[in-house]
Amino acid sequence: MKAFAWIFLWLALCLGHAQADGLLEASPTCRVWLDGREVQTVYETAVCHQRFWTENPALSTTPVAIAEGEGPCRVEVQFLNGEVTFATVRPLALGIEPDIREGRVCFTLPEPANVTVEVNGRVEGALHLFVHAPDAQKPDPDAPKVRYFGPGEHRDQMITIRSNETLYLDDGCVLYGQIYCGLGKGFTIAGHGVLCGSIYDRYKDTLVPVNLSNCSDFTIRDITILDPSAWTVNLYQCRDAVIDNVKIVSARSNSDGLTFQNCRGIQARNCFVRSWDDNLVVKGYGGDVSGITFEDCTLWTDLAQSCEIGYETRAKRIEDITFRNITVLHAFHKPVISIHNSDSAAVRQVLFENIVVEDAHLGQGDGTPYLIDFTTTESQWSATLRRGTIEDVTVRNVRVLSGEKPAVRIFSNDGDSRIDHVRISGLVLLGEEIGSLEDLDYVASPYNGEDIQIEIDK
Repeated sequence: MKAFAWIFLWLALCLGHAQADGLLEASPTCRVWLDGREVQTVYETAVCHQRFWTENPALSTTPVAIAEGEGPCRVEVQFLNGEVTFATVRPLALGIEPDIREGRVCFTLPEPANVTVEVNGRVEGALHLFVHAPDAQKPDPDAPKVRYFGPGEHRDQMITIRSNETLYLDDGCVLYGQIYCGLGKGFTIAGHGVLCGSIYDRYKDTLVPVNLSNCSDFTIRDITILDPSAWTVNLYQCRDAVIDNVKIVSARSNSDGLTFQNCRGIQARNCFVRSWDDNLVVKGYGGDVSGITFEDCTLWTDLAQSCEIGYETRAKRIEDITFRNITVLHAFHKPVISIHNSDSAAVRQVLFENIVVEDAHLGQGDGTPYLIDFTTTESQWSATLRRGTIEDVTVRNVRVLSGEKPAVRIFSNDGDSRIDHVRISGLVLLGEEIGSLEDLDYVASPYNGEDIQIEIDK
């Protein structure tokens, strides 16, 4: 009985560590040096390794370091919770092979980048290292229309940003709160500080860290968002905006990363998103949705989908949607590439191009084992009686490097909600070039259109 009590206490400490008092803590598990200088902004933030959805998942923690560096940077990392025998630095495309010297993981980062450092073949406790160049666009804190937050804690800040303002979170800033704007334009949210939601309850507060409605011609760049209590960056009926180099690590239920609803002309690029729900998602509740591009992003998908259109698809048309140059470090649960048209929209002109999945273990928990999943079937989120269509979709140059070979599903609900004109090329799964649907674990519907093709990209 005493042994059980000690085990229970240990589990409670581990699961509750990140939010003992609700505040973001300095990491007790990791130290980081950049070019010989110790990085002071190394935080311990919540993550979730549970592979089935629940209202209150069991949380653990992982370190996040934010540092300024130029050109090649020499990085040293000391993990304090055990011996390190080997390490992996991702994305693998950087070609970094770290050394282990006197218990430290050592490597050269060729340029500022967002990377993870995993040790001993484990994803638990991985360091998320966000290295940025000096900010050449940093505003004067005292300039008109600049709202500046300097280093240190700023608690319970509910900020409404206005047209043509700049909200700047400087290095070392931890801002607990929400940034909101309705009907604004020409504003900027920027800086290398942290926007944190750890002090807010998931259901009593349900606070979206960046919540923008009916806004246009704005920029969000460089900020890091940790432990949101709900969706992380939510754009509703926004247009003509750029989201650049935003970093997200989330852990709680429905903590989607970048969510664009009823939007037009939005570019999201160079972002890092690790979430416990969809990473990058497009939804439509009315009107038209068009001109959405996600490009040069790095993802870690603990739960749900990586690159998703749906499930809420009540817009008339959802078109001209692009996911390009996307690296998925880990995918554990549901599809990497998905269109779930569970309402009545016409979804068309969609491109998924140059997608690399470094580690695929899809279908864990209550997930599904599909790399690609296109459906026009009813879901729990459906609000229309009629199902829509999916057509003119290109999936080009998709590679799964390691893990388990995933399946593909293309499934029309009926003859009126057909999926047609889908072309998949350059698909390589665990080193095998896929040249036909017969080479796949393929789930299809008799209502699919006739023009669904797969071929080796010459």
